[in-house]
Amino acid sequence: MLHSTTRTLSFGLGLVLTALLACKKESAPSAASSSASAAAAPGAKPASVPFADKVKSSKPLAVSPVAQTLGSKKVEASPCKVPGDGLLAPSASSVIQALEIVGDQLLVADHEGVIHGYKVSTAGGCQLSVDTSFGVGGVLQLPRKIEHFSKTSAGVVLASSGIFETYVLENGKNRFGCKATGHFEVDPGGKWGIAPWVNSTVEIVELGADSCKPSDWVLKNLSDDAKRQGSFKNVNTSAIIGGKIFIGGIPVEKVDGREPRIVAIFDKAGKELGRFGSTDKSFGDDSFGWIHGLSACGPNVCAVDGNFRRLSVWSSDGKKFLGAVKLTTLFGLPGSVAWVNDIALAKDGALFIPAGVDRAGGGVAEGLIFRVTGL
Repeated sequence: MLHSTTRTLSFGLGLVLTALLACKKESAPSAASSSASAAAAPGAKPASVPFADKVKSSKPLAVSPVAQTLGSKKVEASPCKVPGDGLLAPSASSVIQALEIVGDQLLVADHEGVIHGYKVSTAGGCQLSVDTSFGVGGVLQLPRKIEHFSKTSAGVVLASSGIFETYVLENGKNRFGCKATGHFEVDPGGKWGIAPWVNSTVEIVELGADSCKPSDWVLKNLSDDAKRQGSFKNVNTSAIIGGKIFIGGIPVEKVDGREPRIVAIFDKAGKELGRFGSTDKSFGDDSFGWIHGLSACGPNVCAVDGNFRRLSVWSSDGKKFLGAVKLTTLFGLPGSVAWVNDIALAKDGALFIPAGVDRAGGGVAEGLIFRVTGL
């Protein structure tokens, strides 16, 4: 009897549990309705779209360069065809960090600070192909992200990470690291350079075969009003041209309450030799919004202004303004917005200039590279 009673209790309990489970199942919402309810909930954030999916739904940019006149010169731009899917990133301001041209090799630091090596062909335009001899299969990833390049006349490349260190590259390999703090700009002779970093002390660097020795230059403590030495409070960019140091940035003194952007020329010892860039509030073609790149161009000096998207040309002593062109027009970009942040001089006198541009719809930026001739 005891056995019979136990079986009866178990059977009755099973019926109750079955009924409860059936009721719960009937009243529970389906997974689809739960998702719909969550998506429709007030204040709920929409699901993010993976970047790869954004790329698939975007369309490559179409450009139509338009030749420009600068004085008596005809300036032309050819878009360089980048292999594969091209250079893409979520942001136009970071899709290309920096570029440099060494012989027929173009180096590009992408949005992750990784360096890509390309071979350049100019037959019938500008065509890039992966340089498999560079790094590993055309790609070199250094210990830190790269955001600036400089080169010697012998083809040695200085790849800077910013406030950390600069790597000395030769034949696509990392030779050694230099603890100079900033964007190392080397003299073409390869024996010395300078390393400015925004509003920090500018360093001058002596460069050896396998080592470097940085020390403070004449522009010191730029961010400190009490301790600052020198004529600048912020350095936008720099270059060494003809043995002279060109510093583009914000000077200490204000003009009518404004902080103009100028370029000053120094000798290696730090003596200021001259300045250029209008400080007038009209912001004409001879003024700067922010100087993102400086380079020799023929016997003159070219300056890239990323804020005004302008390329201006000056005599090498800075005393004469020779003219300017609007880069978005020269490049034939769709719209007037682009991020232009560098300039590099090739051995044949051509300039290579990058432009980061958002594709239609947003979320995907394409890195374009132009070869500019005529200057």
